[in-house]
Amino acid sequence: MTARAGGATTPVRAQILDDIRRRCQERGVDAYLAYTPSNVLYTSGFQSYFLSEWPWRMLGTVLVLVPADPTLEPAIVISDFEAEQAKRVSGIADVRPFRVWVELRSVADLQVAGAQDADPPRPAQFSEDEQDSVLRSALADRGLLGARIGTDMRYVLQDTVRRIAGFAPDLHLVDMTEDLYELRSIKHDFEIEALRRATELSEAGITFAVQDAQPGMTALDMRHRYALGVIQTAMGSHRYAGYSDHWVLPAVGATTAIGVDSERGNGLAPGDLVKFDCGVTVDGYRSDGGRTFSFREIRPAAQRLYRVLLEAHELARDRLRPGRPVREVFEAAQSHIQLNGFPRFTRGHYGHSVGLDTFHEEPPFLSRTEERLIEPGMVFAVETPAYSSDTGAIMIEDLVVITTTGHEVLHRLPHELAVMG
Repeated sequence: MTARAGGATTPVRAQILDDIRRRCQERGVDAYLAYTPSNVLYTSGFQSYFLSEWPWRMLGTVLVLVPADPTLEPAIVISDFEAEQAKRVSGIADVRPFRVWVELRSVADLQVAGAQDADPPRPAQFSEDEQDSVLRSALADRGLLGARIGTDMRYVLQDTVRRIAGFAPDLHLVDMTEDLYELRSIKHDFEIEALRRATELSEAGITFAVQDAQPGMTALDMRHRYALGVIQTAMGSHRYAGYSDHWVLPAVGATTAIGVDSERGNGLAPGDLVKFDCGVTVDGYRSDGGRTFSFREIRPAAQRLYRVLLEAHELARDRLRPGRPVREVFEAAQSHIQLNGFPRFTRGHYGHSVGLDTFHEEPPFLSRTEERLIEPGMVFAVETPAYSSDTGAIMIEDLVVITTTGHEVLHRLPHELAVMG
């Protein structure tokens, strides 16, 4: 059997698949096997709940095979629990399921007397042998058992490599981690729209969190208030129907620690900085941004540091134009901060791409070593933060879309250090 092309994917998804096929051909590989939750979603348009919610347990259980030959159709290897939905959402016709522990048949089917004698028992979770057999068949039907297969090798489990070597010893895996990040760095319109809505939700969370702030409120209170603002806004409009989750790293007062266990310290007092570094996921795309406020008054040291960081942020944004090297953004921010009162201030980057990864920082980074040129369709989180153990944490961060003539800032909240409470 040869699996020929014939899926009813959307035009945009077809373009994504064509871009991946083209990259495979350039790299001299015969197919790409999407492995990470991000790349499974990117290649198929289907967000597997098992893979996105429980990735460290379920890596390797949802795979998308994209042959370099456009006459060969893609395939999805996935559990029978999600197979029908994956086929409907992706438009990929060849969806090959393996069984998991969940009973899926109708009540009527379950009541057919005597039929149980032919039912194979379901696995406790899933059968690796059955999954391997399904993947092997997808490869064999396309003549790929001895091929060069690109995949996300940086994140592929050693167990997956071992199992593939067992059923396809002549197959050679090639790392295409950076290739997919490079392809994903240029966003389609639907991706930018998802990030736009995610940014709106995140700013609604910040706005709600700082309203009516009271003395004694902790960073944990800010975390909860941010979450409440995001959820209330998402529930109030169908525009945010694709909302799935959010993240936030709040800070109150003079602290550089992050994480819930550091957020129960001293509560708000006049002059304390309140920092938000946060984002929301909409349709699988995760935003990133941040703002800083001062409770009831602004201390001179905080004002001085903040002013220099904001000027650096403006200079960095100004460099975000097509055709310029990414490193120029870093150089503009770094040199301004060091030449304006903070000569020892250093960072590894002043921003990064965003997209589908659950850890929102994706390459390329706005770093001193990034020689790649800025291109239309890129989306960067531009940030000039400081984590000072005496003044407090500061975050100034925007999502910025590169256009053909310059850029568009997705965040709308003012950049100035505002007084809250």
